[in-house]
Amino acid sequence: MTRTAALLFLAIALVVICLPAVAVSLGRQLQPFLPGVLEEEDESSDQKEGLSPISLYIAEKQEVITVDLEEYLVGVVMAEMPASFALEALKAQAVVARTYAMHRLRSYGGSGCDRSFQPADLCSDSTHCQAWVDPVQAVARWPEDRREENLQRIRQAVADTAGEVVVFGGALVEAVYHSTCGGKTETSTAIWSGGPVPYLQSIRCPYCSHSPYYRSELLIPYDQLEAAFQQELAWPAGPSGEIPLQVVETTPGERVAILQVNNTRLEGKEVRRLLELPSTDFSWEFREDGVLFFIRGHGHGVGLCQYGADGAAAQGLNYRDIIAYYYTGAEVASAPP
Repeated sequence: MTRTAALLFLAIALVVICLPAVAVSLGRQLQPFLPGVLEEEDESSDQKEGLSPISLYIAEKQEVITVDLEEYLVGVVMAEMPASFALEALKAQAVVARTYAMHRLRSYGGSGCDRSFQPADLCSDSTHCQAWVDPVQAVARWPEDRREENLQRIRQAVADTAGEVVVFGGALVEAVYHSTCGGKTETSTAIWSGGPVPYLQSIRCPYCSHSPYYRSELLIPYDQLEAAFQQELAWPAGPSGEIPLQVVETTPGERVAILQVNNTRLEGKEVRRLLELPSTDFSWEFREDGVLFFIRGHGHGVGLCQYGADGAAAQGLNYRDIIAYYYTGAEVASAPP
């Protein structure tokens, strides 16, 4: 063997020997930012114990993927709550999101998601299931100097509450939640059909006043109002203080249940949909250029108030306290096997 050939053989041998170590080192560096990138030595049954694979329909891509439940929750918390929120609020969100998911898992007797072209447990559409983002893409959108800390806090919130759910009478609750209640949450019967749900009652919320959605205003020109209501009723065009506009019924959460316009009565949630209002808690004022709506809160108002959770955590409540506050009579417990 020539000297050149010997040196070449030695170089190849070093690459073969060192490459696995380099790969593991790179994996360790990327792990905080790329969920799912695991070192080969960590791929064990012990690590996977307690994690349930679920099928998730990615609405924007129209594809179904399989992901571990706890890893799915990282993407949900990322999508549903700002990473800057207090850690106890993030924990509350993780428990509530886990409960919401398990309530729908087909393996637990849930109905799954009917938005997909093939059977799936959940989807990424927040208007149908829970919002979800790919953690890799979410991390890339954060400021570089905040990526590691933000991801670590969200992963900690999920890990510290692993396997925990919200139950009432030993059964999983319907763990609905919203952005901002505006000072008082709503009862479920005001939004959805069915009988009263004991843990989804209207309660005072003194914790969400720091939300940017706590109070808002929206001016809707008269021509837009006419267009929005044209299939429901005849809305007179132009400024008019003589338009009969009256709240004839309110909800337990002090929102608009029934609004009468002229001689037509509409449900508050239908008015919200037609006018794209942040919530059904609104009042108004006639202006020359349209109707100015004054709105309280953002979302349906039932269950956990997310900004309220953040405010409650800032005042010293832990995630169990927060969940017990917003879901009357419910408690945090280990998920059923």
